[in-house]
Formats: sequence, structure tokens, C-alpha cells
Amino acid sequence: MGGITGAMDIGKLALYASQMALEVTSHNVANANTEGYSKQNLRVQANNPITMAPGQIGTGVRAAEITRQYDEFVNKQVTLKSSDYEYWNAQYTAMQEIESIFNESEESGLNYLLGEFWNAWSDLANNPDGIPERDALIAKSENLVQAIKDIDYNLRSYQRYLNTAIQGGVETVNGLVSQIADLNNQITSIEIDGVVNANDLRDSRDNLLLELSSLVDISYYEEAQTGQVMVYILGGTPLVLGTSAYSLSYERNTATGNTDVLWQEGSGRQVNITDRIDGGKIAGLIAARDTNIDSYIDSLNTLTGELIFQVNALHSQGVGLESVSSMTGTETILGGGATALDATDVDGNYRYAFGSRFQAGGFDIVTYDASGNVASTGTVTLGASASVNDLITAINNCGADVTASIDADSHLTIVANAGTFAITASSLGDPSNHALAILGVNSFFTWSASDGDFTETIGVNSYLARNSALIAAGQLDSNNQVAEGDNRTALAIFGLQDSVLDMDGTNTTLDAYYSSLVSIVGVHTQNAQMNAQYNETLLTEYTSRKESISGVNLDEEMALLLQFQRAFQAASKLITTADEMLQTLLSMKQ
Repeated sequence: MGGITGAMDIGKLALYASQMALEVTSHNVANANTEGYSKQNLRVQANNPITMAPGQIGTGVRAAEITRQYDEFVNKQVTLKSSDYEYWNAQYTAMQEIESIFNESEESGLNYLLGEFWNAWSDLANNPDGIPERDALIAKSENLVQAIKDIDYNLRSYQRYLNTAIQGGVETVNGLVSQIADLNNQITSIEIDGVVNANDLRDSRDNLLLELSSLVDISYYEEAQTGQVMVYILGGTPLVLGTSAYSLSYERNTATGNTDVLWQEGSGRQVNITDRIDGGKIAGLIAARDTNIDSYIDSLNTLTGELIFQVNALHSQGVGLESVSSMTGTETILGGGATALDATDVDGNYRYAFGSRFQAGGFDIVTYDASGNVASTGTVTLGASASVNDLITAINNCGADVTASIDADSHLTIVANAGTFAITASSLGDPSNHALAILGVNSFFTWSASDGDFTETIGVNSYLARNSALIAAGQLDSNNQVAEGDNRTALAIFGLQDSVLDMDGTNTTLDAYYSSLVSIVGVHTQNAQMNAQYNETLLTEYTSRKESISGVNLDEEMALLLQFQRAFQAASKLITTADEMLQTLLSMKQ
């Protein structure tokens, strides 16, 4: 319709468009500090014209739709970099905690305590008959043992904490995917293509996708027809398909004791995806728990086991300041003692913690009467496939007046039938078969780990702790007597500090092996820090780009407010002018 009434209609539409633009701008200003909010704009277009003489006449403006400023590529880059950053940041946070567990910066560190342990053996070698040196060795050995146990305990405790954090992450993921599926439904029910856009709901969904990507590595796309997003993990495993959400779950792995992450299909089928998650905080926690901490525990266990065996192999054939009436092993004998010392079980594991060290060879037993004179001697020799029963038989038949048996606690015990006895290297020149060290007889360290877990069970032999005179610092002399001032065993054990051993396929010393472990922890920490900082820089850059596109600039909004205010005033003036013209016409007719 043309004429004055047409001008009034145009003014009315202009008022409406200006009012709508002011409302959109006000919404932008109000949400300038709202996280994840995308600036909105009112898209206006010319209203449909009418055709009349002398031609088409415009009918004003029409508010077409409210859009948001949004760049899909930049948004997806923010999501991707958030996943990468959270992965490395989770590892870095974990590695900082692990570094503090090893704590090599103070005198409580294991490196320092190892040095004190070796020095104590050196002091004993310098004065093998000294009780203060023996007591000091016991004290420093117990400090070393406690430090090993503390590191192992703290590493395992932190693993349990990571398990709890992973469980919490899984529950958060389930909450997020449920909300995303619900928003998909709301957006589809509200939107009309090109007319109505659920801008605020889309912002909320993007925020949830960003939060989800910080927990797990996701990929997603939006269906053009419905506006719904499809979210996947592992490259193709669905988490959200339209309005359907697929949840994750967790359960305790009976073999490792750690938490496994499972994906649940709608039918209830579960798939273990623990080792396949490769991005986000949950994957970072899993990597720190399984790859890093597990390797540190294994390395510490290797070090502890090697320390136990090497010291015990020498100590088991040495003598203290006095002979003894009995010796009892610490290793529990399996299978009634019939199993070969180096035999393996059905899983290929050695039946005894140090069974792989057994070899053909022997040792001597010397007994003494009440006056300390040699009463009898005997040589125990075993073949490479000897069993515990063969060992018992060989001891009982060697000629020394002792009796070997398995006690009620399934430990090997050797008792002098009269007087006392001592054990020394074979007079035949045979190498030690390590049978005594394997079964913990006359040992310095104790353990109770048939499955090879030494760090939790290592201890100092309680017999030695109660009577330090029994510490084997020397060996029998040529007359098979406990020689005063003999320090050969103490020197040999002190020499272990510089002995090159095969540990995990690498020729190294005990000290160097631990130093290497500490260095590896440091390298892992530095690597996690470097990657976290690098990905944080990328995330910051893409977040800034996103903010420059979608963020609200208050100065710009204030300028727009003035612009729309002026437009509103002009439209009002148009209506006022048209009204005055109409009143003039009406007055002329009167």
C-alpha cells in the first residue's frame, strides 16, 4: 500500500527493526563476559516492494533473522588444541608429583642413602670386629630399606589417586554427552532454517564440546538438515548420535588393580578402550599411570631385587664374629620342596624369586664343639637341576654334623646337632650355586615375594638387627676358624658399588641404574612440560582468533547502540511526519 499510510507502515517496520537491533546489541553487552558467548547480529533485508505507477515502491525493512558470528574451522582448532593441551598438562601435573616422590634434592634421597649404605660397609671393612660399625650398618640399611618402601608406596598411592581422577573424568564425560544430546533435541525443535536460529543453545553446545574435548580426544560434525552434532571418539566410536548418548564406564582390572575405561553400546556391550584413548585429560592420566609410573615401579623393583641378591649371594657364604647353632631361610618353599630351584610354573615364572640365578656348584659347612674347635666338615655339591629336597639330602649327607629340613612355616632350616656351625665357599673350588641366597639362608636382606615384587617386602634380617655380631663381614680362614679381623665379605659387598651388572639388558652399576631412573623421571617431566607449554601457546593463539571473531567488543557495541538509537529516532520522526500529513488531509476535508 502506497501513500501516507504506506509511509507509516514503513516507519513502523523501521521502528521494529531498530528495536530488535537494540535488543540484540543489549544482549551482546550483557554477555560480554560470558564464557563461550558468540556475538549476535540482526540480519535485516528490504521488505517486498509493491508495483505501481511509476514503478516498484519499497515497503521498508524486515528483520530477517538473528545470527551469531562464528567460524567453524577456528572453533574446531580450539577444540583440538584443548584436547592436546589437557593431555600434556595432565601428564606434567602428574610428573611434578612423581618428581617430589623421588626427592633427590635432599639427604633423604635414595641416591644419598645408597651411598651411606656402601660407606657403612666400607667402615665395617676397616674395622670388621667393631660393634659400633655393625650397628651403624644396620641403621643405615634400615634407612635405605624404608626409603625404597616409601617411594614404592607413594608411587602406588598416586596411582590410586589417578584411578580416582580417571573415574571422575569418565563420570563427567557421561554428563556432558547427555547434555549435548539433549541440546541437539532442543535445537532441532526450535530452529527454522534461515528464520529462527538457536544461537544461545548452540553456544552452550559448543561450550560442552570444548569441555568434552578437554577430557577425551573427540571428532564431530554437524548435520546440515537437523543442526545436530555427531560426536565420536577413537576416530569412529560414537558418543553422541543426534539425540542418543553413548556412555563410558569403568571397572577395576583384576590383573593390574587399575581402573579400565569401557565404552558402552546401546545394547549393553562393553569394549575396553583404556589403551586406545589418545587425547584429553583422561588419556594423559592413563599415560602417567600406566606408562610412566608402572615403568618406574618396575625399575625400582629391578634395582631392589638386584641389591637383595647381590648382597645376599656374598653374605650367605660369609661369617660374623661368631658361629651359630641354627640358620633359617626367609623364602617360602613351594610344592613341598620337590620343585627344582630354577624351575618355572605354568606361566613361565620362576618358582623362587631368584630361581634364575641357580647354577651347579657348592659350599662347605663346618661345625664346632663347645670349645670352638672344628668338629666336622662337609661339602655340599648340587647339579644344575637340583631341587630343594636334593639340597636337604646333600646337606644331611655331606659329613657335617648338621640337620637340614623344612620347618612348619615352609622355610629351609639348618641346625647343628651339637655345638655350632658356619658356612663358607666350597673347598673344591666349585662356584657358589646360590641355593642359600635363593632361599634366604644366612642372608643380609629378607623378602617375601615369590612373584618377584621386592620393593614392598624388602627388609633387614631380623636376626642381624637383634645381634649385629652375626653380620658376615669375613670368611673362615685356612683352619676353618672364624678369623679375627677378617674383612673379605665386607670388602666384597662394598665392591658391589662399582660392580657392573646386567640389569634390564644393560650393563651398569646399582648406583648408575638408579641415577638413570631419576634422570628418566626428569626427562619425562621436562618433555611433558615442554609439550604442555607448546600446546598451550597454540590453544591461546586459536582462542584469541576465536575471540576476535566471536567475542563482544564493548566499544563497537556502544557505537552500534548510538546508530540504532538514531535509526529508531528517525523512524519515529517518519511516523510523526506521516501522521501530521494525514491530519492535514483530514482537516482539509472538513
